[in-house]
Amino acid sequence: MKIKNIKFLAKSNIKGNKKSNAVIVLMCLLVIACTVISCFTAVTARALNEYKEDYRARSLELDPWLLPLTDDAISSIENVEHVSSVDDIAGFRGVCMFSILDVDNENGSSDKIDEKLKEENTAFYICGLIGDEEKTITAGKSLDDSPVFSCIVPSIFYPFENENSNYGELDYIDGTTMIGKTITVKGYNDNVSVTYNYSEDDVSSNTDEVLPSPEYKLKIVGTYYCTPAKSGYYADIFVSRETDLKMTEMALKSAGVNLSANESKLSRWWNDSSLHSYYVVADDFDNLPYIFNEVSRMGYSIANSPEQLIKDSTVLMANLFGTVGLFLIFALFILAVITLVQSSISSVNERKSYIGLLKAIGYKNRQIFVCMCYEQLSLTLKGFLVGGFLSTAFIAFTNFVFRHGAYQGLLYIIDWRLFLFFICISLAISIIIPLICQVILIKKLTDIQPINAMS
Repeated sequence: MKIKNIKFLAKSNIKGNKKSNAVIVLMCLLVIACTVISCFTAVTARALNEYKEDYRARSLELDPWLLPLTDDAISSIENVEHVSSVDDIAGFRGVCMFSILDVDNENGSSDKIDEKLKEENTAFYICGLIGDEEKTITAGKSLDDSPVFSCIVPSIFYPFENENSNYGELDYIDGTTMIGKTITVKGYNDNVSVTYNYSEDDVSSNTDEVLPSPEYKLKIVGTYYCTPAKSGYYADIFVSRETDLKMTEMALKSAGVNLSANESKLSRWWNDSSLHSYYVVADDFDNLPYIFNEVSRMGYSIANSPEQLIKDSTVLMANLFGTVGLFLIFALFILAVITLVQSSISSVNERKSYIGLLKAIGYKNRQIFVCMCYEQLSLTLKGFLVGGFLSTAFIAFTNFVFRHGAYQGLLYIIDWRLFLFFICISLAISIIIPLICQVILIKKLTDIQPINAMS
């Protein structure tokens, strides 16, 4: 039987199929669910995993307010099960805001970014890497391979003042264009602050000390992967632990603090590690409650929540797409199969005389089978095309909105390669479902004989 004959018969049968519109609508909904819901499930699950694996999300702050954190105390806490490390966090700790005073290039030339950084008000944070904390380098070099007073900037960089930065559109700078530049920075409003602990008259606490800021020259050597799911903001510059300590020491000395003698609370804190605060780092995010209970039971002051908190909205979206979304996909899949099977059975029952007539004039079972497969495939593929178009339009729209909206929205941007993967799965489902339905009906089809043409 020629292809054009198959098409003719299939189109004729589709017009007489009462469930054809229902099949198309169900397949359209199934394709939308398989692509849109699966894509958002994947990105929210990835965001949660990235968050849980991040160093600061696995860190609980340990303070010397109840007991001094001597070497023996640190050693005993390190021996607690599931504790990966206990790391000193003395320094600026990423709470000091800075401004850019000047920009120098290796080749001596200047560009629009340099002028913008010099002319507009800048406000960003400098954070020191702590312990085994690492940043995924997207371009350039890591801080491990760079000298002191090197730094890395986020892959999407926005170091400018913006009161509505969490909600308004941000014109990000490509961080790679900053590699090779040396920036001269100074504390915002010419000041920096240091958070330090003290113990006096049997009272232990902490306070902030505001210091006049010296100028620092930092060489940008690379960019790190920046995402709302991990520590690192679009306005966070990271330096090595050694650089962080040197910058803090310079600020203390420029403020007249005598670090060679314990004459003040600041100098005693700087020289006495038992007055420092630490991060107790878990080997796994899920083990944080156990570590908190054990260290608290030992009598030490430890935070009951990690240094980096995840957004409640991210957890909600991950649970919504992961549970409700997958249930919806499964329900639509089952409903589509049932509807197609019913459609196929009804089609065979209603066309016994018609199929018997086709056999009487010489059509074979496989030719009739192909014709009916073509009929069902026409319906499912039409649903796939409509659903695929709507899904593509929806993802393009949401990507545009999230890319030009709040920083947190960057979590939900869908990679088109991921979308292509799920659209291919949807196409495979659109082909497999009608084939399965027709295979189920092979026996029913072969039981029809030419005599049925007289029914």
